[in-house]
Amino acid sequence: MSNVDSISQCRSSALSVHEARFDHSISESETDATPLESLTPLDYDSGSLNASENSDQVGSLTEEKPSYCPPPDGGYGWVVVVCCFLLEFFAEGPTSAFGVFQDYYVNDKFKGRVSNSTISLIGVFNSSSMSILGVVSGKLCERYGYRVVPLCGVFILSMGYLLASFATEPWHLLLTQGILCGVGAALTFLPAAVVPSQWFERHRGLATGTVNLGIGVGGIVWTQFNHLLIKKISVAWVLRLTSIIVLALCSVSLLLIKAFQPTSTQQTTNWRSLRNRNLLTFMAASFFTGVSSLIPFFYLPGYAKDIGISANNGALITSIANAASLVGRLLATVFSDYFGPVVILLYAYTLTSSGILAIWTSTHNFSGTMAFGIIYGLGYGAIFTQTSAFVAKYFGVDKLPVFVGLYYTFSGLGFLFGPPIAGILLEKTQSWGSPYIGLELYCGLPMVIALVAIVAVKMNTRQA
Repeated sequence: MSNVDSISQCRSSALSVHEARFDHSISESETDATPLESLTPLDYDSGSLNASENSDQVGSLTEEKPSYCPPPDGGYGWVVVVCCFLLEFFAEGPTSAFGVFQDYYVNDKFKGRVSNSTISLIGVFNSSSMSILGVVSGKLCERYGYRVVPLCGVFILSMGYLLASFATEPWHLLLTQGILCGVGAALTFLPAAVVPSQWFERHRGLATGTVNLGIGVGGIVWTQFNHLLIKKISVAWVLRLTSIIVLALCSVSLLLIKAFQPTSTQQTTNWRSLRNRNLLTFMAASFFTGVSSLIPFFYLPGYAKDIGISANNGALITSIANAASLVGRLLATVFSDYFGPVVILLYAYTLTSSGILAIWTSTHNFSGTMAFGIIYGLGYGAIFTQTSAFVAKYFGVDKLPVFVGLYYTFSGLGFLFGPPIAGILLEKTQSWGSPYIGLELYCGLPMVIALVAIVAVKMNTRQA
C-alpha cells in the first residue's frame, strides 16, 4: 500500500526460516523427540517472540502442516520473481500516484464542487479495500490457487479504471477508481507477496526484495505518467490507457506464475494463534501505520502548490519520495538478514515519525519539502518490506497467506481514518498561519504510536 501513495500496500522481504527446514526434514520414525505435528513455529525458532509462551498461547494457525520440500533457490523461481514484480508494479503503483489525480480532481475537474477530504475518499477506499480484503484474498488463493484468483482480480482492476474514465460525478469515481479498483488489487497483489518465498530459501531476501521494488518503481513511473499525460490527453484517456496496460501485462505475468509448494486446502483455522501479544502489538502498529502512511502522498502535491512550488516541482517531490521509498526497500532487504525485521522496523518508524514532526512541520520551501519527501520515503519503503519477514521468522512460512493478509486488513482499517480526517483538519485550519499544521500532527502522532508498539515487540523479544 503507498495509495501508496498508501498503502500498500501489499505491501512486502527477507523471509528467514532456516531452522525450521531441519526440523521438517526429520521424520517421526527417525527420532524419539516431540512429533513435528505437535510443534509450533515458536518451538523450533530460537529467535521467536515470547518463546516461553510457545504453544499454550500461540498455537498453530492450521491444524495440518503441509509437508516440507526444500525450494530450488533459483531456476524457474526467477521467472516467478519477475512476474510478481510486475504485479506489484501494476496493482499498487497507480495507488501510490493517486496524489496527482486528487490534485486534478479538486482543482480542475470538480473545482468548487468538492473538497480535498471528499476526493481523498477515492484513494482511501482503493487502499482500504485492497488491504481489508487481504485475509479474504489469502483464503481464496489457498483454496483456488495463485493464478485463478489474481486473474479475476486483474479483470476487476482493469474494469475499475475503464469505468472510472466515464465518471461525471465524484461518487462515480468512489465506486470505480476507489472500491472496484481496490477489490481488484486485493485479489491481484497477495500472490506477489507470498509465492516467491516458496521458491527460495538461501536467496529468499533477494527474491522477495526484488518483488517489493515493484511498488516503489511503480510509484515513480505512474506519478510521472499520470502528471504528463493528464495535461496532454485528458484524465479520461489516462485511465483508459491504464486499464489496457494493466489487463494485458498482468494477465501475461499471471499465466507464468506457478506456486512451488501449494498450500493444503484441508486446513482449519485455530484462532488461538491470534492471542500472542507480540502478534497483536504488531497488528496495532499496522493500524496506526495505515492512519499515517498515505497522508503525505495524498497531500504533498497540494501542499507544494500552496507554499508556492510549481505543479511540475510538486510532482517531482512526490516522485522523489517514491524513489526514496525504493531505496528504503532495497536497504531494508539487504540488512534484514543481518539485524532482523524488528530492528529494521525500529529504524524505519524513527525516520518516518521524525521526518513528519521535525521537518514537514517546520519547512515551507522546495528544498525542505524535498528533504522531507526523501526521509519519509526511506522509512516508508522499509516498513512495508518487513511484513512477510516478520511473519515467516516468528510464526512460520505456512502462515504467510492468512497472517500477511491480516496485517494488511489492519492497515486498511487505518487507511479509513487517515486522509479523510486529515482533509477535514486541513479545511478547519485554513485560517491559521500554518494551515497544514493540524494535518501534519495528525500524520506524525500515529507513527509515533506505531514506533512505541514496535519498541514493545523488541522488548518482549529480548526478554524471551
